[in-house]
Amino acid sequence: MLNAPVLTLNSGMVPIHICNVKEAVILQVLNKAEAIKVDEKYTIRSQFLSIPLPRVIMLFNFHKIPKKRVVYSRLNIIYRDDMRCQYCGNRFGMDKLTVDHVIPLSKWVMVPPEKRPENPNSWGNQVCACKTCNARKGNKLLSECGFTLVKKPVEPKYMPYLIITRDKADKYGWLEFLNYNVRIIEAITTDE
Repeated sequence: MLNAPVLTLNSGMVPIHICNVKEAVILQVLNKAEAIKVDEKYTIRSQFLSIPLPRVIMLFNFHKIPKKRVVYSRLNIIYRDDMRCQYCGNRFGMDKLTVDHVIPLSKWVMVPPEKRPENPNSWGNQVCACKTCNARKGNKLLSECGFTLVKKPVEPKYMPYLIITRDKADKYGWLEFLNYNVRIIEAITTDE
């Protein structure tokens, strides 16, 4: 229970972090935060203290909204493309997704420099793809396999600071606090 997630808000009620119950209770005891939402069914007890289990806390003296630099990563490519295969256009769960090079590494030098991004491992040459489409495309150029992209891959200018599944937000009662700086994603499951 001490490792359960707790949504942390700055003093302007903007979500900035997810900590655990233990960290949230310490912040409350040190008078650096207050619980905005608690789970009354559970209580953290000590010899001198009894605190309802916090679900959302607000920091007293933190006014900033942390800026998130958009880091080039496999996960951010999938989030940029909204968990949607850029070849077939369908959305999938994480377990069915991969990241694919639009111009395969083995064919990089065959494509004229003016028709390719500067770097093969970049935002402009990698897209989210389902495992089926990625296997069908294989080591081919789009023109060789008859595929087209749903949208041109570009570096995102902004990514939300927190990305949370709707299921998790529902489970912990966070939905009412998730407005600015948060992206809520649907947990997509497939039964194949």
